[in-house]
This record gives sequence, C-alpha cells and structure tokens, in this order.
Amino acid sequence: MAPALPPNLATVSLLSFLALVSCAASRDILQPGSSLAVEAYQSDILKSPDGTFSCGFYSIYDNAFTFSIWYSRAANKTIVWSANRDRPVHSRRAALTLRKDGTMVLRDYDDIVVWQAADYLRNVLHAQLLDTGNLVVKNTSGGIVWQSFDSPTDTLLPSQRITAATQLVPTTQSHAPGNYIFRFNDISMLSLIYNVPDVSDIYWPNPDISVFDNNRSRYNSTRLGSLGNNGVLSSSDFADGLLLEASDAALPGTKRRLTLDPDGNFRMYSLDDSDGMWSVSMVAISQPCAIHGICGQNGICHYSPKPTCSCPPGYVMTNPGDWTEGCTATFKFTCGDQEPVQFVKLPHTDFWGSDQKRLRWASLEACMDICISDCTCKGFQYHEEVHSMLGKLVRALADKLEGHEESWVGEFVDQELSGQFNYLQARTVIELAVSCLQKDRNKRPTMESVVQTLLSFDEASD
Repeated sequence: MAPALPPNLATVSLLSFLALVSCAASRDILQPGSSLAVEAYQSDILKSPDGTFSCGFYSIYDNAFTFSIWYSRAANKTIVWSANRDRPVHSRRAALTLRKDGTMVLRDYDDIVVWQAADYLRNVLHAQLLDTGNLVVKNTSGGIVWQSFDSPTDTLLPSQRITAATQLVPTTQSHAPGNYIFRFNDISMLSLIYNVPDVSDIYWPNPDISVFDNNRSRYNSTRLGSLGNNGVLSSSDFADGLLLEASDAALPGTKRRLTLDPDGNFRMYSLDDSDGMWSVSMVAISQPCAIHGICGQNGICHYSPKPTCSCPPGYVMTNPGDWTEGCTATFKFTCGDQEPVQFVKLPHTDFWGSDQKRLRWASLEACMDICISDCTCKGFQYHEEVHSMLGKLVRALADKLEGHEESWVGEFVDQELSGQFNYLQARTVIELAVSCLQKDRNKRPTMESVVQTLLSFDEASD
C-alpha cells in the first residue's frame, strides 16, 4: 500500500495535475522537437487561446488528411487555411513537426516532406496559433519569422493583410484548387480572374466598363488591402476607400471570413454562435452568370431562377458531372465544306472571350457571310437595335434624297468646314452610302463603281 501524502502536498499535486490537463486540453503552442501526429487527429491539435480556431490534421476523405486551421465553433468546422490542400497525407505515420533547428515540416507516411513552412528560420522559440487564426513561428525575441497569413489558400480572415503576393484560389468539392484567382492584377487593381491553361481574364471588376466607372483607381502603384474586424474590405485601389462591406457590419464581435468559393464568387460569411451556421453577409458579384467559366467552354448560363447551365443546340455536356468542362459539339465541321451552313439564333447570349473582330454598320447577312468564310468562326453576336437604328437612318436619308429640299445635306457634313464644301459632292456621297446599305444586295453598287465615283471628285477639283 502506497504511503499517504501530507494534505498540503496532495493539494499541490492535484493542482499541478489539473494544470497539466488544462494545458494539454487547450494547447496553443508547439515547442521545438514536438510533433502533431495524424493518428491522434481528434485530440492532438493546437487551439487558439480564446478557442475560436483549431489547428491540426483534418480528414477530407477516407485515409486522406490535410494539415489545416478551422473555425472550432462552426458546425462543419470550416477550414480557413491548409498547408497541403493539393497533396493530402495518409492516415498513418504522417506528422507535423517543429524541428529543433527551427524548420516546421509536414511528413507523409513514407517520411517524404510534403510541405515546409520556410527555410533557415533562426533562433526559433515555438509555433503558436493566435486568436486571429494565424499560425505563426516566433523567434526568441518574440518576433514572427513565419505566418500562415502570408500564404492563404481560399480564405481571408479579419486583420489579415492583402499584399502584392497574396493570392486566393478556391477549393473544389474534390478538395483540389479551382479555376479562379483573387489577387492584385498588373495595374494594381484587386481582381477576380478566371484562370485555365488556355484562358486567363478578369471578370471582376466588370471588364465591360472603365476602371473609374467601377469605382477603382489605376493611378496607384500601392498594392495593399485588408479585411477589418468590422466586416469592411478595404484596398488601395478602391477610389472611395470603401467598396465591400458586410450587411451586419454594425454588429460587434461577429466572427467572419471572406472566401473565394468554387463557383468563382467572392463572399463574406458571418457566423451565428448559437448554432454554428454561416450566413452570407456580402457578395462581390450579384449576377453569377457574369462569372467567366461558370458553365465552361460553349456553355450558356441563365437564371431559372437560380443560375443554371445548358448547352446550345448541337452541343452536349462534355462531362456530365462537371459543368466547368463546358459543352462539346455533336457534329463535325470541315473548313471549306460545301454543305449549307445554318445559324441558330440565341437571344440575349454573349460568349465572352471569343471576340475576333468588330464590325460597324454590318448587316445580318454580311455577318453570316463573313463567319462562313472564316474557318475559325463558330458564330457571331449581332446587335439588332444598332442595325435597326441604321435602317431608320437609311430610310430617312432615302426620303430626303427623293425630296426637293437641299438644306438638310449640311447636317451630315463636318461642322468644322463652316459650310465650305461642295454641295453636289456631299449629296453624291450620301447617295452612295444609302445605296451601299440597301437590304437587297443586288441593288448595292460594286466596289469598282464606288471607287470611280470617288475618283471623279478629284478629277472635278483639278
């Protein structure tokens, strides 16, 4: 029988034991020479002092783990950062180790280093998970020599800075990197970019309007932004200093995250502490069909009422399980084929990124002829309202030409000439323009006759 301890020693021992248990249960620090093992992934974790974040091995599917940071109180333990998103480790013998030389490495079951924090970190004191969700390595002076905030995956957290090196890439359902990027572009503008091997273009801010109409500034070489604790995203290129704000920004203490989702949209989420569920409090793109690549090459995005993908006539889904791979033609088109070509009208549809040339004042028939003669052309976009306006103008001019009034001709001549022009030549040019725009091609003049008419002006002036 073991001898009984004096009451004061027993109390001290009990308190010491409780302190050790408390320390083990809420460990936020990893000491040099220590490891986190994948086999004990449910308990061998780091937790921020206030309990908001946890860090350790995270099971993404059977026998596959990432070393990640997640929101502890979220119902689904939402991941906000991963060291090895595109290279998961095995469920046996993998470990995250802070070596005594200061390097922090993630090893797989075969001892291969899958990920390493940084090279040549000197005088390392420990690694620590902060209340901000930032995993840091500190030196003996208390300075941060490495931090996860410098290498985000798909999420930004409050107080996290956006720099020229910051890049977010979404995580797909298969836990692989997606086809979109959030970063500063070449003119220091915070942008969303569709990025696949054959295409890389900006879809936010709106590429169809100017930088200034997007409330951005391009005369700024600074590349710096941040997500504030108040739910405001600020950036050096935002013209008014404030562009994106959470709908619940007035609620203090709300836990938030800004995530580039797999569909290419950039959303801010707010956490409800009562049930651990997330709600969207801000979205960058209100019309998801404006996101490039959402339905893949040749795919069409429409609302019914949610964004829905479909294929144009003569095309089928390339991969029935993934719209991002787009649509493939069910027919074969050989350049120079003499078989008749039929165009299919797709109202209110724009195939972005496919423009080869732009023609002004061209008729529908002319556009068809040009496309048929070009082996790389699969279709064209025709603005009927523009052509309708042109048709009205042509009819109005034709009516004026048939009348006896002459003063109207000056309305179509450059005003800087101050009326100093040859009336007959001006009228002839208008007649020539109207005849060239006749709907019936047989009534249009030949190019030879047009040139002869224009040359006759030079002869008359000699």
